[in-house]
Amino acid sequence: MDEGGLSYMTQQGIRYAQSPQYSDGVAVPRIGEVPSQYADQPSRGHTCVIGAGLAGLAVAKTLRGRNSTFSVLEQTTDVGGLWHSAGSGAPSPGYASLHLNTSSKVSGFSDFPMPNGYPRYPRHDLVAEYLSDFADEFGLREHIRFGVEVVEVAPNPDSGWNVRTRDTATGREEILMFQHVVVATGHHSHPKWPEPAIPGAEQFPGAQLHSYEYFSPADHVGKRVVVAGFGNSAADVSVDLSRLASKTYLSIRRSLHVVPKTMLGIPIDEIASKGWWARMGFDDQRRFVEVVLRVIRGRLADYGIPEPDHRIFSSPVTISDELLSRISHGDITVKPAIDRFDGSAVCFSDGTRVEADAVVYCTGYRIAFPFLPGEWFRDSTGQIALYHRVIPPGRPGLYFAGLIRPVGSITRLLEGQAEWIADLVDGSAGLPHTKEMITEIERHLAAARQRYGPTEIDSIQVDFAPYLESLLSERRARAGSCCAGSTR
Repeated sequence: MDEGGLSYMTQQGIRYAQSPQYSDGVAVPRIGEVPSQYADQPSRGHTCVIGAGLAGLAVAKTLRGRNSTFSVLEQTTDVGGLWHSAGSGAPSPGYASLHLNTSSKVSGFSDFPMPNGYPRYPRHDLVAEYLSDFADEFGLREHIRFGVEVVEVAPNPDSGWNVRTRDTATGREEILMFQHVVVATGHHSHPKWPEPAIPGAEQFPGAQLHSYEYFSPADHVGKRVVVAGFGNSAADVSVDLSRLASKTYLSIRRSLHVVPKTMLGIPIDEIASKGWWARMGFDDQRRFVEVVLRVIRGRLADYGIPEPDHRIFSSPVTISDELLSRISHGDITVKPAIDRFDGSAVCFSDGTRVEADAVVYCTGYRIAFPFLPGEWFRDSTGQIALYHRVIPPGRPGLYFAGLIRPVGSITRLLEGQAEWIADLVDGSAGLPHTKEMITEIERHLAAARQRYGPTEIDSIQVDFAPYLESLLSERRARAGSCCAGSTR
């Protein structure tokens, strides 16, 4: 045996895994065979979890609790995903000032809460420490292979999946065979830049960077910086820069509702997870929030921000306690969309222009998994097309965890996804036929288009309580139906 309990054979220069081990040291036979201690449970098979961030750890912990066999493949050197990388200074969705936007009270796992001593909104290093402690508490590290990049996931001709990997240190490739694959890598790895490029951008002499490359305002002391975007990252980065830059401009193409982290003294994600909130109808929820925002914040137009062209909950919101204050104090100047560059000047759609030393594009991320064909998880319009946001129809044994954007904390929803995935892995539940799955997907996408819009990000928006209930209902409805389902 070598390397994490895997033995190998070599063919055409690529090593193939033969028999990974269960945590108790018993070798797992090759795909299609069953170890004696699980002879009465033939649906059990070795599972690959790609990614050791929040979603991957949720799945790993659940699989371990079910005594399922699994291996986690993680490209970096530790658990935690973006929370681990945020303090490194390397390109990452996380920057030095990153904090949770959701309350620590509801952001921890249900059976491993965040420590009482944590602030309400912990900084990235505390979240990374928490996730490291979580992995240790539940014995997950022994199942994780660090420094392993997944290059390709392809169907095995006989059964299951071939996962081609590359060692990030040596470049050595190998193919591992699994019965199930869970994609848990998140959707903040592929920066999205303005398309087409803004006229004159190539001649702009200053720095142009994506928020993925931004780390600290210390790199911009005394400079004039334009931040393009109006999501959470744009709010954080512009507030961050406004403390050290000589001038900070926030360029807004489309306005969004700005929501503080707490309303009436209650963290907004705690509100979203309460029973009384779930019992309110959608229209009542919307009216409630609109009234509260008008009372505690007033009109966005009073801060120089265009009023949104949509009502609350019809688009993602921008969560910030500091943005409006920094604008009110003159530390951030609001501008419309960038129209073009003219040498070192940034020209805006209202005809105004400012001299700038740098532009930071907080323009989001593309949803991409380079190791998978896009058509496996998208429809013809480019939207994410997964049954209950987890299952790609016609790809048995392939699952996605964490590919959602909730109103509220994501952790409980990840636990719900993980329990359902574990049901499917261990055979305690099955799936409906492909036609039924496609019908549910089409219904969700139609509702998402009507409420949010037609983009890929719009297609993964979910409401906390209804989505969690849909997962629970699916598990109850399919319990014991392991013979149902679609075929590849």
